[in-house]
Amino acid sequence: MNFFAYGSLMFPEIWRAVVGREFATVEGTAKGFAIFRVRDDVYPGIAEATDREHVRGVVYLDVDETSLAHLDRFEGDFYERRNLLVDCDDGSSCSAGAYVVPATNLSVLTAEAWDRDAFLATGGLEHFFNRFQGFSRVAKGD
Repeated sequence: MNFFAYGSLMFPEIWRAVVGREFATVEGTAKGFAIFRVRDDVYPGIAEATDREHVRGVVYLDVDETSLAHLDRFEGDFYERRNLLVDCDDGSSCSAGAYVVPATNLSVLTAEAWDRDAFLATGGLEHFFNRFQGFSRVAKGD
């Protein structure tokens, strides 16, 4: 399965810490979704939006079942993994799994759009790496 990462998982160091291996990637866009910062934290979630909105991210190609199981433990039950259509920067389109915030959890998203560059500039990556509990869920599952 291809996997679309739009937040912390699009950074190679986070991906490797969760999955333990690398996959070929291509950048792309998922239309019909918007990205927002999660309340009281530095990472984002995506939710369905209008067709005019879109989310940029990285598609990891041909991710194996073991790696998907690591990702599921890492994300927990806050998101639901769904298949999205992604327009890839190489001109192709593909179906890719992605973690989407379901309607029942939308209240945890702020109205603030999440921005990759601001996340990096404000130390969000280090903060996330040091505090996110998903890392311990992955370690316990091995």
